[in-house]
Amino acid sequence: MDRREFLESIGIGAAFVLTASCLHSCKSDDSNVTPSGSIDFNLDLSATANVALKNAGGFVVTQGVVVAKTSKGEYVAATNTCSHEGNKAVGFNSSDQFQCSVHGALFNTSGKGLNANGSGGLKIYQTTLSGTTLRVFS
Repeated sequence: MDRREFLESIGIGAAFVLTASCLHSCKSDDSNVTPSGSIDFNLDLSATANVALKNAGGFVVTQGVVVAKTSKGEYVAATNTCSHEGNKAVGFNSSDQFQCSVHGALFNTSGKGLNANGSGGLKIYQTTLSGTTLRVFS
């Protein structure tokens, strides 16, 4: 069954409800609130929740911040909220760029926009590593 057949089988009302909920979910993720004011937190790199940070291109999202490991082994951090339309969907890709999964906005590790959707830039945070503790702060 293709998408058209599926939508026809469930009816227009159900299709609208499914579509509306999918569109809404792009903008509301209470676990990744946009940081307000200054931020300052530590990540234990030996913790299971942060295992993605062991590999280049890996990232985690916590407290409204994307924390990633670059191909050079450096740690970078930015807001998870895209400047394009405010979607909480910023991640990190294998080209050492922050990327919004909603509209494809791209940003370098300094927060500079790399395409039209990224032209608003991205808030970047500082990181310092001490043993297995990564501090993220503004």
